[in-house]
Amino acid sequence: MTGGAPAIDGASRIYAVFGDPVAQVQTPRLINPIFAAAGRDILAVPFHVTPAQFGASWDTFAALDNVAGIGVTVPHKVAAARRCDTLTPTAEAVGAVNSVRRDTDGSMHGALFDGTGFVLGLGAGRARLAGARVLLVGAGGAGRAIAHALAGEGVARLDLLDLDPEAAAFTAAMVDAATGRQTARAVASAAVDTVDVIINATPIGIKGDARFPVPPAALRPDMLVADIAALAVETPLLRAARAAGATTSDGTDMLAAQIALIAGFAAGLPAGEALGR
Repeated sequence: MTGGAPAIDGASRIYAVFGDPVAQVQTPRLINPIFAAAGRDILAVPFHVTPAQFGASWDTFAALDNVAGIGVTVPHKVAAARRCDTLTPTAEAVGAVNSVRRDTDGSMHGALFDGTGFVLGLGAGRARLAGARVLLVGAGGAGRAIAHALAGEGVARLDLLDLDPEAAAFTAAMVDAATGRQTARAVASAAVDTVDVIINATPIGIKGDARFPVPPAALRPDMLVADIAALAVETPLLRAARAAGATTSDGTDMLAAQIALIAGFAAGLPAGEALGR
């Protein structure tokens, strides 16, 4: 590093981060110091990639020898998993990835650390998941990862709310398979008075004008409310939850808990092995 700027030369490798939107993405800010401290000549750079651009963008970066991999965020996690040559067991079960490593032969290998990051990011709040009644809004890539992790935390019930009934049904079946009992169910509306934990795993609050399907007045001080959409900005859901006195967690908590794992995978370490720790 010279004068605060990364020393980039012809041997440097790029870890692209695909998202739509992408302005809120914190991965480069968090992961580049880890690469630098470990002496890895890798630089994470965000790219605004829309769903219509995804296929062409993927093909371009997969073809470039100085690409270390691709970080994947909303809304590309499921689409990216379908393009990978191999998947880790968790990524395969969920059908989504958030980190893709490009090997020297051009093959693309996907992993998913969102679920691990979410539960670890809760800190002391993680203990509240055992036996909890949970409402999870969003059964896309991140939502599925969180649902898979919740299955391992011993939640009593998981209500899944998603505009796509097939996505909700897939996620419910995945959770039930993991727990060995009927734990999850797709719901058409949020029965907030019977839940202890609310999780937003959608872009609501950072993209578009959709409103979160839980009225602020329904939030209680005894709740745990997590909104992974909240990274660089506070979402209306988190603002209302904090005003209600609820325990809260945001996307930065989740990302910070998994960033060393993402760095390790991008740098060529086995999935689940952190870089620099």
